[in-house]
Amino acid sequence: LASAFEKKYGIKVEWVNGRGEELTQRMQTEKTAGIKTVDVIMSGDATILTVLKPRGLLGKIGTQLLLPEVTDPQAWITKRVPYFDKDQTGIALLATPQRYVLQNTTMVKENEITSYKDLLNPKWKGKITMNDPTITGTASGFITLLAFNLWGVEATKDFMRQLVKQEPAITRDRRLQAEWVARGKHAISIATNFENAIEFMNLGSPVAFVKIKEGGKLGSGAGGLSVPETPAHPNASKVFINWILSKEGHAVFVKSYGSPGSRSDAPRETIPPQMFAEPDEKFYDETEESILFRAEMMKIAKEIFAPVLK
Repeated sequence: LASAFEKKYGIKVEWVNGRGEELTQRMQTEKTAGIKTVDVIMSGDATILTVLKPRGLLGKIGTQLLLPEVTDPQAWITKRVPYFDKDQTGIALLATPQRYVLQNTTMVKENEITSYKDLLNPKWKGKITMNDPTITGTASGFITLLAFNLWGVEATKDFMRQLVKQEPAITRDRRLQAEWVARGKHAISIATNFENAIEFMNLGSPVAFVKIKEGGKLGSGAGGLSVPETPAHPNASKVFINWILSKEGHAVFVKSYGSPGSRSDAPRETIPPQMFAEPDEKFYDETEESILFRAEMMKIAKEIFAPVLK
């Protein structure tokens, strides 16, 4: 991505990588000291809306869009520029369907699990691994889907209490979570990182996502784009933003990331077919309201999952 941009415009890109909280703290410290070093922020939608935005570290990216092929609503699969929020502080570069149940196909029969409630079957006790639902990530997105889009808070609490009785192995290691299912240590994984699951599928491991009747989420994952309140190099920042949102730049990003893009003309040929939604699958759009609701669900998860988090 960096080399393609530098080759086209002659503008060198310096990347600073890290977790959302770490980078946010750095930006906060620099802002307090009156230092400007950041031009563009690429992060998850939850980090943008629940961490960066509340601290006043973001500008309105909508004011930076100049190219007609970027501002044209028809250029996007949503038929609008895919802002995260009404304040236009972030844009979704990706539109990835998130399926929340991964199974070992040698340990789970076809159509044995078709609903999230099937995970509560006593036969799966001790055979489930799950991403940590108490932190921002795939699992907090999962329980938020249940409470916000499907069942409501009280029914979701009851589901989580019963799930704890299944003694799930909770981990924050996203690759290890997929590996456990691939190697047969666990039969089922809840809220597996999509990219890690695809990695093992491509290696020929006996793993597959389950088609759940209740549906999943359609989100940007880590493919969120935003700008600081005052970019260090405003013109270069504007050039990069418009390029990565254009057909050319977006294609480079999508191919390098390996996930479906949010532009209607985003390439598909280099993306694993498992990454695209099938016609009969149901996916709920990620919204600012649902993302902000995650904080409440993570608090609830800390209480309910305490017995298996020790």
